[in-house]
Amino acid sequence: MANPVLLVQGTKLDISTAAVTDVNAVVAPAGFASLDITAKSVQYQGGSADEIDATVLASSAKEFRLGLRDAGTMTVSGHWVQADEAQVVIKAAAQDKQTRLIRVTFSDGSTFSALALVSQRSWDAQVSGVVSATFNFRLTGDTVEVAAPANGG
Repeated sequence: MANPVLLVQGTKLDISTAAVTDVNAVVAPAGFASLDITAKSVQYQGGSADEIDATVLASSAKEFRLGLRDAGTMTVSGHWVQADEAQVVIKAAAQDKQTRLIRVTFSDGSTFSALALVSQRSWDAQVSGVVSATFNFRLTGDTVEVAAPANGG
């Protein structure tokens, strides 16, 4: 049996070029800019749900329920290239404070999509190096994960 791992090579990372308000929106391929051209790493940090104390006088121990789920955050690190189409989109999104659709397509065809607000853009430059960038996104609303198509398509 083959080792069930998902290789990073071939992963695509796209951001919508215009504001999007529905994570399930169908966006034409021309409506996305490719961030994977300059990105070296992407990290998704899932959020948590608030713990609601539901304890009553008759309880024998503390009781809790979970509130709404938080979509979490995403950080993309890579090369700083101000003229890159995706980085131009990120700069515009940071200024207009509108959500963009971020879509990660993994090498097996599975996808992760979320609406994202740009919470921070930063760069770092050191002697004998290249200018690196970090983009932080606050995810909002539901995230959508779609498994890879059966039999590769």
